[in-house]
Amino acid sequence: MARRLLGPENAASVLVTQNEEHVQNSQQQNSENTRLQVPTPQSRSRQSSRGEGKEHGSIQEKFFQPRFVQVPEDKMTVEEGRFCRIDFKVSGLPAPDLVWYLNGRLVHPDDFHKMIVSEKGFYSLIFEVVRGSDAGTYECVASNRAGEASFTVQLDVIAKEHQKAPSFIFKPQSKRVYEGDSARLECQISAIPTPRIYWKRNNEMLQYNTDRISLFYDNPGKICLLIHNVNKKDAGWYTVSAVNEAGVATCHCRLDVATHTYKPMPTPKQLKVRPTFSKYLAFNTKGLDVKPAFSPEGEFERLAAQSGLYESDEL
Repeated sequence: MARRLLGPENAASVLVTQNEEHVQNSQQQNSENTRLQVPTPQSRSRQSSRGEGKEHGSIQEKFFQPRFVQVPEDKMTVEEGRFCRIDFKVSGLPAPDLVWYLNGRLVHPDDFHKMIVSEKGFYSLIFEVVRGSDAGTYECVASNRAGEASFTVQLDVIAKEHQKAPSFIFKPQSKRVYEGDSARLECQISAIPTPRIYWKRNNEMLQYNTDRISLFYDNPGKICLLIHNVNKKDAGWYTVSAVNEAGVATCHCRLDVATHTYKPMPTPKQLKVRPTFSKYLAFNTKGLDVKPAFSPEGEFERLAAQSGLYESDEL
């Protein structure tokens, strides 16, 4: 009966034989993977913090390059002053960092540009109010430890028509007119585009373009409300409002209507006219008596005798 002796030398020979078999098996597996071209993800080993055995002492970490799952169209057109957002979805491990470039320049978040991150990898670049300077080519770059990915979008901005809110160059002035006269309430307004004009009297809409009340426009923005044959009902507070797409302007003025007071004219006094003895004119209380003025000398002497006056021979 043969016995097998165990000792340090025999135990070492057994371990060497097992290690050689393990190395041969690993080489055969690697050659098989190379032949089949099986991709292997990037990984990194790190020591376990729980003090496990040497065989299970490392954990494999995997990294995946960023990939855009959903991107917007290559070109977007937005009107100036509108709201706009660019939505997309990106994946990667670890979660990628995102930056935006406009024509090669870095885009920083501010009051008009905001970058929003939502759950499940959805991201958005938001324009609160699109301006003309926002037009250009935008590039979004996503990067992590495994690599980076990007996409571009062209943003075109349609210039908005220039607009200006109404403002009064000069305002209508309060006036006082008499009954039966005409009243003119005038003002001048600056606005783009041309505003719509509304008049009110004591908060009631005024009906003009009638036989008595008319509204006139002038090219430089002058407006005239003309009221013919003013009466007591026309008195009150008048409000003029100018409205367009850019805003509203309002102004107030007062129209007072007074009544004429007529005083009786005093009776003219009777004029006392003394008789004249000119040979050319003779007046009486009834007016000019032409015939005696050209009477013969006998008539003149008779008038002189009645009055007690005589012509001197010395004159």
